[in-house]
Amino acid sequence: MESANKSDMTGGIDFPELTPLELVMGEVKRRLGPSLSIACAVDGSQMSDRAMAVGLSLFNNRRGDKFTVIHISDSAKNYLSKHLQPPHLKNYYVDMAHGARVTAEWLCREKEEGCSTCECLTRLADKRSVELLVMGSWGRKGEKLDVLGTVSDFSLRQSHCSICIVRSTGSSIGGMAGGGGGAGTPAGAVSARPAKYLFATDGSHAAHLAFCFLVNYLYRPSDAIHVVMVTTTDGTEEAKTVEQYRSYMTKRKINGGAYVKCIDLLSVTVPEGIVDSVSQYGCDVLVVGISGYGRKKLGSVSSDISNRASCTTIIIKDSREIISNRYMSAGSVTLANEVQVGN
Repeated sequence: MESANKSDMTGGIDFPELTPLELVMGEVKRRLGPSLSIACAVDGSQMSDRAMAVGLSLFNNRRGDKFTVIHISDSAKNYLSKHLQPPHLKNYYVDMAHGARVTAEWLCREKEEGCSTCECLTRLADKRSVELLVMGSWGRKGEKLDVLGTVSDFSLRQSHCSICIVRSTGSSIGGMAGGGGGAGTPAGAVSARPAKYLFATDGSHAAHLAFCFLVNYLYRPSDAIHVVMVTTTDGTEEAKTVEQYRSYMTKRKINGGAYVKCIDLLSVTVPEGIVDSVSQYGCDVLVVGISGYGRKKLGSVSSDISNRASCTTIIIKDSREIISNRYMSAGSVTLANEVQVGN
């Protein structure tokens, strides 16, 4: 009887069953909508210029994206030169966005007493419903390899939104040329060079969600996506998961490929295998999802990758999972206090 009713409702047409990736893509589109809210955290450093260039390259005006430039000022730092003060930074970064044909909103807030710059930044991004926060791996203090700066590390772990971490050693993506410093000429020159994404998956729902975010909001027809699944086994089971990605990409004419990478755990770790794949497939950007995210803990693989990678890295988060985990671990009172503070 149930089967007959279904047949009547569909007019006798048998619709193909949706794959896991197709189901998650529907979920992503329903939750995030057609456009993307992008924000870039700046402080006048050369890394901020590179972060702006990357953020602007990901912006899509035709679908109605929103672009915000965020700066957390600190009046206690009265020793900063004029070109690092908010008025100059506003003109500089808004002009940079204008040069890329992007209308940017400038959002500057004074650091709250008793709060760090990191906390103020993540709260502001959460309050403004930012979906992708772009920032340099280090600020004015300079960059170090195999480690993130305080602000980028804190934001990676604490923010609700997805994070794009830009390194000085990474290639420019999407055709935006990076600037030459806060006091230099604004960067806004656009080239036609496509982006090459390396997407690392473990077959989890978080990975599927990250892949769908990448395809729906970041990928352009001229870009390429190379999916890799690193394993310490013979790869038989992993090949089935990889085939799902390959079929999805072929069906939608997405450039790139999907591969299983088998490693010897005695000589190479999974994060090392993933990072090695970036150069192996000639990619510019590494994209991963987060599974098992907690308030004080980032997934071990995601955390290791974000520190090891010398390229631009995008960590896609499931904001619902984050809020749910915070509620389960901290309780309703703590969560309510966080929401109240954010407002």
